[in-house]
Amino acid sequence: MKVPIYKKVPARLEDVLGPKGRDEFLDFVNFNWNLGSKILLEESSNQFEKRLTEEVGKIKTELSEFKNSTDQTSTSLKGELANVKTELTIFRSEFDTFKTEVRSEFAAVRSEIKSEIAICKFELRTEMTEMKLELKTEMHSGFLGVYKEIAKIHQLISTQTKWILATGVSITVFMPILMKLLDKYI
Repeated sequence: MKVPIYKKVPARLEDVLGPKGRDEFLDFVNFNWNLGSKILLEESSNQFEKRLTEEVGKIKTELSEFKNSTDQTSTSLKGELANVKTELTIFRSEFDTFKTEVRSEFAAVRSEIKSEIAICKFELRTEMTEMKLELKTEMHSGFLGVYKEIAKIHQLISTQTKWILATGVSITVFMPILMKLLDKYI
């Protein structure tokens, strides 16, 4: 059994109600207070769960879209790398043909091509590293934005819950007194 919230009433009200009426009034107020608290908590919980489910759904959608975008970028890069590999394969076959035709000039051409390939590999690796860093930075900033939004939602829900509880307390406390006074004077 719960401990009663209100254990006594003002002396004037007790004079009006009498001892038995006072006890019944206190039981009535305490019962309504407990019932109102339960209803308020259930409603707050339901609204919180609904809002949380909606926001989590939005976040999942945003994360899914971000993942799809990242996958598309990765696929595009893989395609470009495949094209580069194909072009290198074609270049090597042409170079072998050229090598058989002009053997004496091969040493100079070979050293020139090796240096160009090294530069291309270096540039390609540098660009891939930069793209990887940019992608990580974008992901971190995206997650930071999501965390900020969750914090804002939490603050909003907290404020709403406080107002709901304050309203529930006010209604539960003052409504029975007001009704009793209205009944007395009307």
